Amino acid sequence: MIRNVFRGLRDLYQLTFVSYKPLTSKTYRLKTGDGIYFFSKRSELFAKEKYNFLYNQGIKNILYPIKNRMGEFISDHNKEKYFVMDFVNDHDIIGEIKAVNLLDELTDLHSNTFFKRQLSVEFSRRKMELLFEYLQYKFNLLEAYIRTLETRDFDEYSIPVLKNYHHLLDAKKIMGHIHRRIVSEIKDKKSVYYAFVHNNPKINHLLTYRGHRYLTSIERAKVGIASLDLAKFYISAEDINIDLKALVNRYFEKFDDDFYINYFYFLVLLYYLKGIVIYDKDYISSQSFLYASTSIKKFIDSFDLNKDKTE
Repeated sequence: MIRNVFRGLRDLYQLTFVSYKPLTSKTYRLKTGDGIYFFSKRSELFAKEKYNFLYNQGIKNILYPIKNRMGEFISDHNKEKYFVMDFVNDHDIIGEIKAVNLLDELTDLHSNTFFKRQLSVEFSRRKMELLFEYLQYKFNLLEAYIRTLETRDFDEYSIPVLKNYHHLLDAKKIMGHIHRRIVSEIKDKKSVYYAFVHNNPKINHLLTYRGHRYLTSIERAKVGIASLDLAKFYISAEDINIDLKALVNRYFEKFDDDFYINYFYFLVLLYYLKGIVIYDKDYISSQSFLYASTSIKKFIDSFDLNKDKTE
C-alpha cells in the first residue's frame, strides 16, 4: 500500500523521491535523489480547507505543506489524503522556553483570526447541557464507587482514593458555578470573541525553522473560543517548571470580562475528569483517579478557585 502511495506522491510533486522511511503509522520521511529529506503525513478530513483559510488570511506562523502540481496543499491518492512538507529536525530547546514560545505563537494565531459573534442559544446551550449530563453521569459513577470502597476494609489502594475524593467534589462545585453562569450568558445572547484555535497545542507541535517559529499539526484546528487552546496548553505543560498561572493570567488580561478565563477553568477541570477511567461502579483505574485528583487540587490551589472567584 505505502509503495503505491510513494509512487503517487512522486508523480504529484515536482520532486524526485527515491526512498521513504515510515516514522509512524501515518507519517513518513521521504528522500530525494539529491539527498534532501521531506516529511509526509496522511491527512485529516478538511485539512485542505484549514490550510487554505490560514494561508489566505496571511497567517505566517504555520508550517505549510508544499503545494503539489495542481497548486494544492493536500494531495488525493487512492481515496486517501496526504501532504508533503520540508523535513525539520526539532532543535534541542529546553521545555520551559519552548512552552513559552508555544503560547506566544498561539496568541499570535488567535490575535490574527479574532472576530466577535453572539453565542448561539440553540447550539451553545445544547452543548453545555450535554456536558452537564456527562458530568452528572461521571460524578454519579464516582460516588457509587466511593460508597463501595467505604464498605470494604481499608487498604493501600482504597485509602489514597478516599483521601483525594474531596478534590473532585471541589471541582464539581466550581464547575456548577461556571456552568450556571455560562448558560445565563447564552440565554442573554452574549457576544464573545472567537478565533481559529489550534486545538492540539503541545510543545512538540512547535518547530523552529530557518530562524522562525512555526505551529504544526493543525489537522484538529477549528473556529472556537480561545480558552480551548489555553486549557489544552495548560494540561500539556503542567509538568514543565514554569509559572503557568502567570502565563495564563497574562493571556486573559486583554479580554474585557472574565467569561474567557472562567471557561478556561471549566475546560481544564472537565479534561481532568474525562481522564478518569471508569470500568464500572466497582472498579476504576486508580492511577487515572489519583492523577486527576492531584492535578485538580494543584490547579484549584494555584488559581484560588475555592474562593468563589467564579461567582
